[in-house]
Amino acid sequence: MSTTNPVTTSTNVNSLSIPGHKYSVRIAQTREKIEEALRLRFDVFNIELGEGLDSSFKNKMDEDEYDAQCHHLIVVENASDRVIGTYRMQDNAMADSGNGFYTQSEFDVSKFPDQVVENVVELGRACIHLDHRSGRVLYLLWRGLAKYLMLSQKRYLFGCCSITSQNPAEGEAVYQYLQDQDYLSTDYSIPVQDAFECLKFAKNYNYDEEVKLPQLFRLYMDIGVKVCSKPALDSTFKTIDYLILLDIETLSEQSKTLFFK
Repeated sequence: MSTTNPVTTSTNVNSLSIPGHKYSVRIAQTREKIEEALRLRFDVFNIELGEGLDSSFKNKMDEDEYDAQCHHLIVVENASDRVIGTYRMQDNAMADSGNGFYTQSEFDVSKFPDQVVENVVELGRACIHLDHRSGRVLYLLWRGLAKYLMLSQKRYLFGCCSITSQNPAEGEAVYQYLQDQDYLSTDYSIPVQDAFECLKFAKNYNYDEEVKLPQLFRLYMDIGVKVCSKPALDSTFKTIDYLILLDIETLSEQSKTLFFK
């Protein structure tokens, strides 16, 4: 993987820095730190959750063809200098200069208006080390996302939000729950790519359990993130994914103060 800074519409984002007593937030600038983030992703996705890419077991890093073109937001434990939290991010210019948006592989994001695509930051691969999985670290990651949006002068966030499952009936049940809770976008309904179609297989499966969203999924919904698609079945990563979108202009004043202070 190259350590050259990816193309972006803003040269300011590499200056992102949120220092703290126990943890610090920044954009990974070296191959060493990027690989730490990739190893953390492997430990969380492949080992802990039993999902992720089979190819990751070769070098124990969760890495795909999009990583080299993206920025990697990291939370570092100051005492050990270890990466203990991460997000992967890119904007439209970075996507255009590389392999596109990861999200496009599962959802036809070209159906979004140009004003969204040109002013969006794609986020994904969010994870936190098990020993540091506190509200504090997630808050710092979100502070980092907010700072990234400000520095890049973007308005929207989108990406895939997942459940660890390969059961299309569970994907349908979660979608129905999201609809019942008014978590679906009323502005956008983005098609799932044919190869990731999920709901057409749901009738061949059963799912009778109570729907429980993963913690990160639930927190996204709580701050006003909207789901803009039906579920997509990702058999490679072993998840069922939903396209989410956040317009920061719709955040409550409390959330804006909390994350953008």
